[in-house]
Amino acid sequence: MGEVFAGRYELLDPIATGGMGTVWRVLDRTAGDVKAAKMLRQADAAMLLRFVREQSVRIDHTHVVTPQSWAGVDDRVLFTMPLVRGGSVSSLMKSHGGALPPRWIAVLADQTLQALEAVHAARIVHRDIKPGNLLLEPTGRTRPHLRLTDFGIAVPSDEPRLTHVAMMIGTPGYMPPEQYRGADPHPSADIYALGVVVLEMLTGRRPPADGEPEPIDVAPLRTGVPEHDAVLEVVAAATAYDAGRRPSAAELRTHPALRGLVARWDDPALADDLSVPDEFPPTPDVSATNLPTAPYPPPPPPPPPPRTRPDLDVPAPAPVRARAGAPRDAYVLIGVGLIGLLVALFLLLG
Repeated sequence: MGEVFAGRYELLDPIATGGMGTVWRVLDRTAGDVKAAKMLRQADAAMLLRFVREQSVRIDHTHVVTPQSWAGVDDRVLFTMPLVRGGSVSSLMKSHGGALPPRWIAVLADQTLQALEAVHAARIVHRDIKPGNLLLEPTGRTRPHLRLTDFGIAVPSDEPRLTHVAMMIGTPGYMPPEQYRGADPHPSADIYALGVVVLEMLTGRRPPADGEPEPIDVAPLRTGVPEHDAVLEVVAAATAYDAGRRPSAAELRTHPALRGLVARWDDPALADDLSVPDEFPPTPDVSATNLPTAPYPPPPPPPPPPRTRPDLDVPAPAPVRARAGAPRDAYVLIGVGLIGLLVALFLLLG
């Protein structure tokens, strides 16, 4: 039995850890279902604001994971989202030995583009498209169902950045060349990153992460196999070195090579044994435990002040000056940061 956070969310086991915090599998003891929850323990104002931004993303789309609820206790905050039980594109490649079949690549790319259409229509740039952020429902050997997640570093395309101009935000290897030169966030960066992911799914090799990328030349990768080379056409369009030449998500979805492969999902000639299983244990029985679901009780009242003896002339102790950077200062900052977070969430969510 794990910790029950805010009297409601039982922490079952960690799923992943990243720069913004830890993602847990949690049992919502009020709703009676299992969810994913991202938890942050951080007093840094910029991190708190990014947390608020991710929690506030509300894109209702079948291929986007959107947050559901949030809670805060002391210096920790979390928000919940649906638990996507089939792992990710990253884990699928690992289980399959690297490269994926072209028909799978086409369907996964098409569904990611559908998600990006909705994200970009909301004037948001995701900025972290990579295999680990493309989650999969457990569909077995049938057509996969992908869901885009992790908006921790997403940014509205019409708002100021949270970082200095010279600071790069994203995952090396998936960032476009202009991002290394300090370009403003733009939807074309997400298209480039998806093109790199598509190439990784085709070859089974991770992209180099040692500096600004060189132009991607797909010509040496052609094999003469129509399905394989069709995927390369999609890669070439998405990863154009000049950002202005990259298609939008909607335009790339209409690419003849992509549409042709998506249409052949049920073609027996392309059949394979790839499968997306359920990667998590069954949902715990919430009725089998007696943990409280009410919020934490209020703290006890402070003790009464000590009584004084006027007949004893004992000088009061000298005040102790806190050292700079002492834990006391940290707790004050955490308290102020959490209050700011709660106010921001209230304003964003009503």
